[in-house]
Formats: sequence, C-alpha cells, structure tokens
Amino acid sequence: MATKDMTMGNDPGKARAPSMTVMVAIAIGTALFAGGFAGFNEAQIEAGDAAVASWAAPLIAIGLGGAVLAFYVWRRADGFRSWSRRKRIYWTSLIFSGALGLVTALLLQDGPGDGLISNSALTPTLAVALSLLWVVGLTIALALYHRSADDHERYAYHQSGLAGFYAFVFPCPVWWVLWRADMAPPVDAMALFGLSLLVNAAVYLWFKFR
Repeated sequence: MATKDMTMGNDPGKARAPSMTVMVAIAIGTALFAGGFAGFNEAQIEAGDAAVASWAAPLIAIGLGGAVLAFYVWRRADGFRSWSRRKRIYWTSLIFSGALGLVTALLLQDGPGDGLISNSALTPTLAVALSLLWVVGLTIALALYHRSADDHERYAYHQSGLAGFYAFVFPCPVWWVLWRADMAPPVDAMALFGLSLLVNAAVYLWFKFR
C-alpha cells in the first residue's frame, strides 16, 4: 500500500530568500516616519512646547529604520548568505544610495524654506555637511555599484546616463537665453537637475526591466 507523503511544504532547513519588496517598504516607511516626525517636531517648536533639536529628527528616523532593516537582515541571514558576492555588493550600493538621498532630503527639510524645492539661504555648517555627504557618499556608492554591475546593468546605466545628459543639455541653454531676453525666470539649476534625474530613472527602468 502506498504511504502518504507527510513532507511539509515549507522546509524549515531551507533558507528563506530575502524580499526586496520588504526592504523597499522599510525604506518608504522610514521616509514617511521621518517626514511625519519632523512635521510634528516643528509644530511643537512653533507652539512653544517641548521638542527635540531639529537635527535630531532625521537621526531618530534613520536610526529606527536602520534597526528595522538590520533585524530583517538578521532574520534572513541564511538567504542573504546564499547570494553571490556581486549581488550583495549591488544591493548594498542601492541601499546605501537610497540612504544617502534620504539623509540629504531630511537635512534639507530641516533647513529654511521648503526643503528640496527651496533656494533659501543655508547655514555654513549645513552647506558644508551636505556637500561632503554628497561628494563622499556618492563616490562610495558609485564605487560599489561599478564593482557589481554586469553587462546588462552597464547598458541600462549608460543609456539612462546619456538620456539624463540630453535632458539637461537641451533645455538649459534655451532657458538661459530666454531669461536674458526677460522672457523666462532665472535659470534654476536644481529644477534642471531634477528633470535630468527623472529622465535618467525612467530610461534606466525601461532598459533594465523591459
């Protein structure tokens, strides 16, 4: 007589693969919490109530997000160990880049004006900190990324970089000459930078996942 198969569907001895969806959700949750915490803290300051220092809000949010991410990595340690070295470096570069952008956005949000879209004056300390964060952080992220990129990744990267370059080269001189003729507002470097990043991201995603 045939025996009934009592094997469990989920083998407890098999490493569970890490979910990138969970890691992205942790990053988004960290950003939302940071924004909400910064807004609440600012409201406390305006009301004259007890509040933490403005620079503490990003550190608290990032610290909590980092703790949650570290816990998830610990729970899926076997799955992460099964990744190839190239894949681990690749995702490390992406997570590091995301953290770099998040920290920059939070520090700008704590400055005067409307954060990323503001041209308000910054304090020298914040300006130097942001400059170092961008140059040093981007150098590290790119070094990790280029060590791990395969041929398909490089092709998507190069095509998106070229598209982002064109998104800057075409409108910038046009905007500049129209401004000189009093037909347009002054050239906004960050607006052009943001446009080139959006075009870069769209083209990269197209060539990466089509």
